Amino acid sequence: MWLLVLFFLKVSCQLNSNGTESESYLTPSEDFTKKLFENYDNEVAPFCNDKSGIERQAWILILKFIRFKLIDVDEPKEQVTTVVEVKQNWFDQRISWDPEENDNITQLFIRLDKVWSPPFTAFSASEVVEQRDQDYRMASIHSYGSVTAHIPVKLTINCKFNMSNYPFDTQICEIITGIPSIPTHLHKLSVDFSPALSDNLCNLGNSAWDVIDIRSGLVNIKNSYEFVDSTRIGILKFQLKRNPTFYMYMIVLPIFIINALSFSGVFLKNTTKVDRLTIGLTHIMTMTFILGIIADKLPKTNSVPLLGKYIIFGLCTMIIAMLISTYLKKITEYLAGKLGNTQNSIGKHIRRFIGRPSRIIFIFAFQIANIASIIYLLYRYYDFETRFKLPESCQVRSKTMEFTHDEEDCGCF
Repeated sequence: MWLLVLFFLKVSCQLNSNGTESESYLTPSEDFTKKLFENYDNEVAPFCNDKSGIERQAWILILKFIRFKLIDVDEPKEQVTTVVEVKQNWFDQRISWDPEENDNITQLFIRLDKVWSPPFTAFSASEVVEQRDQDYRMASIHSYGSVTAHIPVKLTINCKFNMSNYPFDTQICEIITGIPSIPTHLHKLSVDFSPALSDNLCNLGNSAWDVIDIRSGLVNIKNSYEFVDSTRIGILKFQLKRNPTFYMYMIVLPIFIINALSFSGVFLKNTTKVDRLTIGLTHIMTMTFILGIIADKLPKTNSVPLLGKYIIFGLCTMIIAMLISTYLKKITEYLAGKLGNTQNSIGKHIRRFIGRPSRIIFIFAFQIANIASIIYLLYRYYDFETRFKLPESCQVRSKTMEFTHDEEDCGCF
C-alpha cells in the first residue's frame, strides 16, 4: 500500500518538474499577473468619449441567459419571481497579452472584483437579489481581452396579467435589461438565451405554471430630445401557461355537484318554504364564499374571469329557481282556476302541465342548464390544453436526461 502511494507521489513530482502547459495555464506566475494589472484601474470603463470627431470602435457586450427557473407567481400583485443566470461577455483590451511571450498562457481565472464589469441593469424588476456571494464570483480572461462572467440573480418582475380566461389563461412577461449609464453609440448590446432553454421547456416552470415559449430581442427607445442619446435595451420574453387541472377538480366539479343537488332540492314536492329557503340561502352563501376566495387570489382588473362567470351563472340560476319554486303553488292554483272550465285541447294540456309534472320539468330544465355550463368549461379546458401543449420530446428527455458539465445540456437548475 505504501509503495503504491510513493509511486503516485513520484509521478506527480515529475509532472510538476516538467512544467506542462496545463499547469502554466492554471497557475500563472506572480510576475505575470502583476505586470498585467500594473496600470489597470477596475473602476474605469474600457472606453471613453471625446469631441474630436474620430470614429471609435463600439464596445461590445453580450448577454446570454443560460439558466432560467420560474419560482413563484404572485397574481394579486402581478409579479413573477424567477431565478436566472446571465453569462456576460465583454472586451477589455487593457488586460490582453501575447501568449507566446507569457509561457503560452491563453486564459486567466480571477475574482470578478479585480476587473471592471458592465453595470448590468434589469429595468422591469422590482427586486434583484444576487444568488452568489461576492467572494465567490469569478471571471475568465482570454489573452485577446475577452472577459466572461456568470451572474445568477433572483428577479421579481412586474407583469400585466389578463385574467379574462382564468383559469385557462396564458401570461406574457418580459425581463428588460440594458446599460443606461453608457451612451448607446459607445456600446453594442446583444441579448440571447441558451438553446437548452427552448429545448427543455418542461423543466422551466413549476407545478402551477408551465413555460411554453421563450424569446429574446433588442429594442431601441428614441428620446424626444435630439441632444439626448437613444436607449438600447434587451428583452427576454417568456410566456406562462396555467395548469387548470387543479381548478377543474377542486372548484368546478364541487360547484357542479352543489348546483345539481340544490336544483333538485328546491323543487321537491314535500319540502316546505323554510326548507327551500334554507337550501337556496346555503347555496348562495357557498357560491359567494367561493367567489370571494377567487377574488382575493386575482388582481383587481376590469374584466370578470371565466371561472367567476361560471360561479355567477350558478348563483343567478339558483335565485331564479328559488323564486319559481316558492310561487309555483300559487301559479298552478291560479292557472287551474282560470282553465278549469275550458274545453279546448290547449287548456287540457296546460292543466296536465301545472300539476306534478311541472316540478319534474323544472328540475330537468335547471339540470340541463347546469350540465351545459360545465360542458362549456370542459370544452374550453380541452381546447386550452390542445393549443398550448408542451412538446412530447420535452417530457421524454426529462426522464432520460443525464446531468453533465456542459452548459448547453440543460436549461434549468
